[in-house]
Amino acid sequence: MNCTRIPRTNLNEIADLLRRGDRFLISTHVNPDGDALGSQLALYSLLRDMGKSVEAVNTDPVPLIYRFLPFSGVIQRHEKGRSYRPEYLIVLDAGGFERIGRDLAGSIKPERGILNIDHHSECLPFGDLNFIDPDACATSEIILRLIRLMRIPLGRERAVCLYTGILTDTGGFRFSNVTPDCLRAAADLVQEGVDVQRIYETVYETNTFGRVKLLGEALNTLKLDESGRIAWIYVTGEMFRRTGTGLEDLEGFINHVRSVDGVEVAMMFVELNPSRTKVSLRSRDEINVARIASLFGGGGHERAAGCTIDLPIHRAVKAVMDVVKEAFFGEK
Repeated sequence: MNCTRIPRTNLNEIADLLRRGDRFLISTHVNPDGDALGSQLALYSLLRDMGKSVEAVNTDPVPLIYRFLPFSGVIQRHEKGRSYRPEYLIVLDAGGFERIGRDLAGSIKPERGILNIDHHSECLPFGDLNFIDPDACATSEIILRLIRLMRIPLGRERAVCLYTGILTDTGGFRFSNVTPDCLRAAADLVQEGVDVQRIYETVYETNTFGRVKLLGEALNTLKLDESGRIAWIYVTGEMFRRTGTGLEDLEGFINHVRSVDGVEVAMMFVELNPSRTKVSLRSRDEINVARIASLFGGGGHERAAGCTIDLPIHRAVKAVMDVVKEAFFGEK
């Protein structure tokens, strides 16, 4: 029997379902970041400790900088043609069902229902049960609340996962989504024995030679529009080949663009293949980039969002630029 489809639910209902269910599959969005992985791995560990059968399956592999996370080795990369029949599918931090990857989304046929747990303001309530809290700084903050509610010991390993999620989704506690609840959650996690310095250094201060070379090439493409309020960079497949790098090496690049004085919207365009482009967007105060990303099938936060466009990179630049200019100036 499926769960009743409702736009919102509460954590007590989620907790009850986790107690009743036996077989779970947990997934998160493509190109997973620290919050996606931290919340996924903490929930995986929780369910395993409860004696449940659980798989963690993603479209993309765990980026190198997040492989220090406890349990990261359990995450399976989806293989095309494989199908899954869990009792329940849990989708974390995705913003929309197809954000876990279209092929993976079409390969999972849950027997009883989908649980959608998220903190993105633009998230669609696609699940049979949905817990969406835009006031949470990260999905990891929600999972921490769930663990507390279920009165299961947190433990250092789960705390490391959740702290990493909160750290990265707040930009190292620098973004506007930092709240008193967020800081209290971080303090509770540190009390469990989290090594704050090690996590920060691993995520933000550890670079391969190739990644630094790629950053140099990317920044060499930096452009500014005539108003001085919109800036962007791009990364091509050839740049990846020259530096021996990949998508996982792009973490944080866009923050350099956003740091340019006077820039309100920063963008990064990444060539996935000659006809497909990944777009990352960041903003300061005026523009909600999640709404812009949603126009292209993506999503995210008001100040940090992304999408993938079926266009060559330079056409994608023009398409997104037209929408951003319209948001700023009311015309293309």
